[in-house]
Amino acid sequence: MTHPPPLVTLLFSLVLLLCAQFVHSCSPNVTFTASDRILANGVRVDLKGTSWFGFEGDRFCVEGLDQRPLPDILDFIAQHDFNALRIPFATDIVINANTRYPRNIDYTINPSLRGKTSLQVLDVIFTEASSRGILIMLDMHLFTSGQTKGLQPGLWYSYKCNYDQWGNCASVYPACLLDPDRVCTNYTEQVNKDAWSTLVQRYKRQWNFLGADIQNEPHEPASWGVGGAAYDYAAAAERISNDILTRHPDYAGLIFVEGIGNTPIRPNWSCQNFSGSSPGATQYWWGGNLEAARCRPLAISRMNKLVYAPHQYGPSVYKQNYFSSPSFPNNMPSVWDRHFGMIRQYTGKPAVMGEWGGASSGQTALWLDAFVSYLISKDMRDNFFWAINPNRNGDTPGLLMDWSLAPDLVKLNLTRTLQPHPTRFMVSGNSICMSSSSSTMATMVAATSSTTAQYVITTATTGAPATSSSGMTSTTVATAVTTGVSSGSCDVTITQRVANTWQDGGKAMTQYAVVVENSSPKPIAALSLATSLTPTQFWTVTQNTDKTFGLPSHMTNLAPGSQFDWGYVVVGTSVVSVRSPACSSSASTAATSGAAQQSTVTSASSMVASTSSTTGASSGGCPLRITQTQGSSWVQGGRTMISVNVVVQNTSSKSVSSFKVRFAQTPDQIWNVVTNSDGSYSSPSYTNIAPGANMQFGYNAYATGPLIVTIQSPDSCN
Repeated sequence: MTHPPPLVTLLFSLVLLLCAQFVHSCSPNVTFTASDRILANGVRVDLKGTSWFGFEGDRFCVEGLDQRPLPDILDFIAQHDFNALRIPFATDIVINANTRYPRNIDYTINPSLRGKTSLQVLDVIFTEASSRGILIMLDMHLFTSGQTKGLQPGLWYSYKCNYDQWGNCASVYPACLLDPDRVCTNYTEQVNKDAWSTLVQRYKRQWNFLGADIQNEPHEPASWGVGGAAYDYAAAAERISNDILTRHPDYAGLIFVEGIGNTPIRPNWSCQNFSGSSPGATQYWWGGNLEAARCRPLAISRMNKLVYAPHQYGPSVYKQNYFSSPSFPNNMPSVWDRHFGMIRQYTGKPAVMGEWGGASSGQTALWLDAFVSYLISKDMRDNFFWAINPNRNGDTPGLLMDWSLAPDLVKLNLTRTLQPHPTRFMVSGNSICMSSSSSTMATMVAATSSTTAQYVITTATTGAPATSSSGMTSTTVATAVTTGVSSGSCDVTITQRVANTWQDGGKAMTQYAVVVENSSPKPIAALSLATSLTPTQFWTVTQNTDKTFGLPSHMTNLAPGSQFDWGYVVVGTSVVSVRSPACSSSASTAATSGAAQQSTVTSASSMVASTSSTTGASSGGCPLRITQTQGSSWVQGGRTMISVNVVVQNTSSKSVSSFKVRFAQTPDQIWNVVTNSDGSYSSPSYTNIAPGANMQFGYNAYATGPLIVTIQSPDSCN
């Protein structure tokens, strides 16, 4: 890289991008409604959500707070552009609100939660989420806390079955359920209505209360539109919804209604076009069957509050019969069309994917890709991925590998592909503002001196050129690159854009979105970002003692090729100064004339990445470069466990479609590669690393000595 001459202002070339017209609004209140899309104050909302479970369990609180501070988890959610959380709960913690206290919080890292009941912790989550622009949907997931999946209610009240001679639930009768205190409670429809009314009353003044998912995953013996008062979930959903809306006419949130499962009662409706002669001929996910809504759509007192919220999963959860089709996954769009894909067409209401997910390997990986492609093709991008919780031993591993906040990169990429431009919300004074993530970019002019690189921002709207302080005009964004001129510095690429502008009490407010990328081969251990005006708000980054901003709290360093997003708000327009970052030291292991290359992480206390190149000595091999960077470290079972991110870069002129790696010490956990029977690991089947590009994977291992990973010459180059 050529270093610019000191004290000379250089204008970096502008990268022309086609920008969508910026849409924003600010208001002291937010009212959510639904036409065929979800709206906030009449403006379309693009939802990118995930679930955070635990309040429905017998520890009475969301998971992870025994290992991480609450702000860290919410920062991770906001950093990755999730603007909504679905929080499952049990009715039990509402009707026993004064006696339900969390059992899974480490109060040494979450001291502000000490002494709070479960609902009081939920109060804090609402407030903390609000400050980060995160909406919350509450989900009545279970009746009694810790209720096992086998006892998950299929109906909207607690019951027991009268079984026939074949073991089928022939009829039901109301019955009580034991709570964790061994008290048997009869969860009638009225009890659950009252619980919802309690929650709506508690949170309806919170601007970020998106809505109520009135019951999780109704299923057999529930039916839709038939079966009488004991089984007709469609009628029950209308009664529960109307009860909320009647008791709380000022409720600003939405009503989310899921489908049912396999219905044992089959209506004779020609528009449903049921196939087969038995209920088992067509298989549905619990909460995923909205087929009957074509003929029997819901009708509630305020139809502009209604949203359908089906659930869908892949083969890792259960082997539905259509997963065995020879044409899988090409057969799936016709299945989804029938189960929920027709909702907007036949009812005029939106369908938000209330749950979806599964393992990112094997047949389920194919399902995930096909499902995301289908939702995009239907413009049904609003979704809640299940879940942020790691859940690595379950059938639905989540966005996190563990509570060290190591992410599952495959799932993050999937959710980003599905909803690339989620609506951004933020609180500014007494106003709540919203903007499109794909809003108008900004013109950037870099002024470089021997120690800092400044980026002067001027608003640039599509079709209306903006003029920078140097007189240059542009309607697009410029990306400027700093050069590390101080000792040990690293190259950093900074991209900044105007995300929002508005008036607040006569003051011109500007919201900026910034992307920081490490464009050097060394990890960045410390970073200092300064703004010429003091922000009224900032997010994702940490604040240093000198009032500058550093790496996000969950990052110990910024790996080569990695990036993070942050943002801030000022009165007026701001200049960002990027001071020379501090690089981690690096140690290289030179490549030999053989086909393998090694990269070594040396210790848990001073983890560094070693970078070296190899020439492909095997037939058809391509040169690759491997970089390891330590993430977080923690004590597990009396031993230090570390998380390591690995970047595999293609330094050749050909695309690489596969490679293998081996470890001198077997990882405890590994992600984004495939485990082989010989103890090696292969790149995923979809690998296609273009020349100069890279892919990443990661692993956790005990720090008992140097962590050596050997990458063999790629098996296939194109």
